[in-house]
Amino acid sequence: MRHRITILTTGGPTTNDIGEEISGAPLVVATVWAAKWQLTAKDVSRAAGQVSQAEAKFLIRHRSDLTTQMTVLHKGVSYAITGLEDFEDGKGLFIMVRSKTA
Repeated sequence: MRHRITILTTGGPTTNDIGEEISGAPLVVATVWAAKWQLTAKDVSRAAGQVSQAEAKFLIRHRSDLTTQMTVLHKGVSYAITGLEDFEDGKGLFIMVRSKTA
């Protein structure tokens, strides 16, 4: 695991100085080490039969506090989490992602 990733969630709505309600700023859930795989077109087409489709996946040590509502930040690129899958009976966690930035 040689990549450093930051997992983010959106904070609740807040009120600015003039009383307007604005969406919450991203909050850091964790910064962890991960292994990264870029999925090939074959992997993506195989995943197309599922509900979620990913273009990359990260492997981290197992955590139980992650959801598909969160995002992953890696090397300045923001990724939406499309799926979570246990690895080796809970020793690790695959995070399936799709890029949110072009």
